Amino acid sequence: MRAVIVGGGIGGLATARGLALRGWDATVLERQPRLEAAGAGLSLWPNALRALDWLGIGDRVRAAGAPITGGGLRTWRGAWLSRVSVAGPIVVHRADLHEILADGVRVRTGTAVTDVRDLDADLIVGADGIGSAVRAQYAPRVRIRDSGQVSWRAVVPDPGIKGGGETVGPGGVRFGHIGMGRRGVYWYAVAPAPLRTTSPDEQLAELRRLFHGWHEPIPALVAATEPAALLHHPLLDLHPVAPMRFGDRVALVGDAAHAMTPNLGQGACQALEDAVTLAALADADVAGALREYDMIRRKRVTMVVRRSWQVGRVMGARGALTGALVRTAARLAPSGATSRAAERTAAWEPPTPAPGA
Repeated sequence: MRAVIVGGGIGGLATARGLALRGWDATVLERQPRLEAAGAGLSLWPNALRALDWLGIGDRVRAAGAPITGGGLRTWRGAWLSRVSVAGPIVVHRADLHEILADGVRVRTGTAVTDVRDLDADLIVGADGIGSAVRAQYAPRVRIRDSGQVSWRAVVPDPGIKGGGETVGPGGVRFGHIGMGRRGVYWYAVAPAPLRTTSPDEQLAELRRLFHGWHEPIPALVAATEPAALLHHPLLDLHPVAPMRFGDRVALVGDAAHAMTPNLGQGACQALEDAVTLAALADADVAGALREYDMIRRKRVTMVVRRSWQVGRVMGARGALTGALVRTAARLAPSGATSRAAERTAAWEPPTPAPGA
């Protein structure tokens, strides 16, 4: 059985690896001339780590990352609004995860796919991101939705900072950071749109002004950031979530089907769930496997996309009154309830059969 996966990101590589474990002849087609991952840090919750264990690389990923043991929400002056303790998630640099996933996977770079009908395979998987050409061919009604917020991300090579959390400020601005061990510190900032078109140097100058007076280590992290390390993009999702399969041989995984805002830290996690679920189900009855895959996955990812959007709307509240309500709710919400909500989302288990079955 032959599979072609369109897109060499996390979901595409994981799908190819999983299918190969099940005995499929799997090839990834990547339009970029080189297989590389742009990005900063990723949080991987226990659901993602179970998927990586299923793929046989969980221990390698854990060794490349650092555990997240706790965090919480603070005001821009540093007062804690809530604290949470968590067990199980890690933070890893996207490039490290990408490299581990790609190890041993057959990839053809410099190969753009514009028409799925041109591909000769028993199974075709669209893993080509939020702007998916595969999805556009089969589900043109699915639209990219703009949250009205933009984000900056970077990694600062300072392994001395441990722990992390998120800080909320006035006007819908927030800042988060987490230590990544040997990789340093991953930080992100979120603010209302529009997307800046200025140079990275000018954007860093703007961020230094924006976060002046905020509690440490926020100003220090921004000051230590090199312009070349700064990433800037709008926060988008797909609405509605796309079907996860089309006909008898086409499926979608990851952002191609359900791109989500990053407020729950579940984007990569859900892509890994997709990949393992599809690989576990894939057999000679491809059409039946795809129907089951769509039935299992679409309801879950729709819930995660919706929750992430809702959290972003609340946390990005711009007005003084709504901002005060967010802070009050954070103070009153039991930290245990917050942890339990995250744990419920991360309580996914890989389906059977296991690789090699």
